[in-house]
Amino acid sequence: METESEPFEEVPKKNKLDMRFTRWRWVMLCFASLVCFGNYFVYDNPSALQTQIEDQLHIDTFEFTMLYSVYSFPNIILPLLGGFFIDYVGVRLGITIFATLICVGQAVFALGCSSRQYWLALLGRIIFGFGGESLTVSQSAIVSKWFKDQELALALGINITVSRLGSVANDYSEPAFYNSTGSVDFGLWFGFGLCVVSLATGLVMNLVDKYRDTSLGIKDKLKLNPEDRINLSEVAHFSLSFWLITLNCLIVYVDVLPFNDIAGQFYQDRYGFSTTASDAIISITYVMGAIFCPLFGILVDRIGKRGYLSECYTVILSASLIATVHLWFVVMPDCSGCWYSAMPMVLLGIGYALYAAVMWASIPLVVRQEAVGTAFGVTTSVQNFGLAVAPMIMGEIQDTTERDHGYFYVRSMQVSVFLFVCGVLGVLNAIWLFFEDQRNGGKLNERPIQL
Repeated sequence: METESEPFEEVPKKNKLDMRFTRWRWVMLCFASLVCFGNYFVYDNPSALQTQIEDQLHIDTFEFTMLYSVYSFPNIILPLLGGFFIDYVGVRLGITIFATLICVGQAVFALGCSSRQYWLALLGRIIFGFGGESLTVSQSAIVSKWFKDQELALALGINITVSRLGSVANDYSEPAFYNSTGSVDFGLWFGFGLCVVSLATGLVMNLVDKYRDTSLGIKDKLKLNPEDRINLSEVAHFSLSFWLITLNCLIVYVDVLPFNDIAGQFYQDRYGFSTTASDAIISITYVMGAIFCPLFGILVDRIGKRGYLSECYTVILSASLIATVHLWFVVMPDCSGCWYSAMPMVLLGIGYALYAAVMWASIPLVVRQEAVGTAFGVTTSVQNFGLAVAPMIMGEIQDTTERDHGYFYVRSMQVSVFLFVCGVLGVLNAIWLFFEDQRNGGKLNERPIQL
């Protein structure tokens, strides 16, 4: 009779037959990193070609931002339910299902754009949303299995870096494809091809992982780590510090991701850059995030316990940097191809990398160990609510203005002012978190982050 084993403790450490302790783990890391490359590439297909897609589909800015909102709407619920599904079917089958949904979603989106059918393009982004976030969870689970007790922080950092490079590749390649072909269709179908490659990589990775389990006599399917599972009854016991972190995540991420979704058009309208140049500029955020997020995580881990760069201080600093970026955009005048207009994106990249390195790692410090998975699920759901609603607000502001491309005055509101206000609220929330943490004994400042 087969006995059920825990997914990450199924064999003794340093078993000579275990491929985890050979160079195969680095091959698996390459596979795992490439599994999400196509996902990240096609996520920002619309932002790289905003003007062209709006013209081809005959849509306004609000309708364009819906291409991002409909991706996030399913992911308000999926982080709470996806873990149950992954545990039911197993991580390996989950990777296959989610990667397939991404391929189907991108194919439907590309078909909708090619046929000038906005509703079909919107449907494609919805299907894509059902696979994107859940694939990332499955990817992290299999990397954690292969690198448990050895180089896990490094492996997860490399995972993030390679995945984010998919966004960078999109920003550079899509405008080049359009300039070469005069059509958005080629670039979108090229993205579909990358998604197919990522699916194929995932299938190979699953075969290697299955072979390892078979060679070690492991019969049950790979499941999530018990700490990553959702137990909604834990929500009633979450502290105020946790809810402040979650609210801060919602507010601050609105200033980064939804802005980057429209930043290409922003730089064309306000600063006179071409599509290619503007997409290169907005890629700065993701390039710096890919490079510095793992480095900042290690830095905070090393010196955070000394109180100089602890979690609360770092959240306040990073939120302040991001708010400063949007204040910079408010006060900086329009110009034509001025190089200094790209400087705020450098600051945004630094603030984003610093924030991402600290914020998510703060959550396990304010909840019980058994509730960590639930806490991450709730925070991700709340974050996706913000990422679904904010683009619609920004699109409505931009469409209802009569001057300055929608980035300036309209009923005493503008996109840049809206984002700056969000940034200020993020700073005030972080300061509140600091005092609340001090009131509860300084849990966020008493020990280093464990990545």
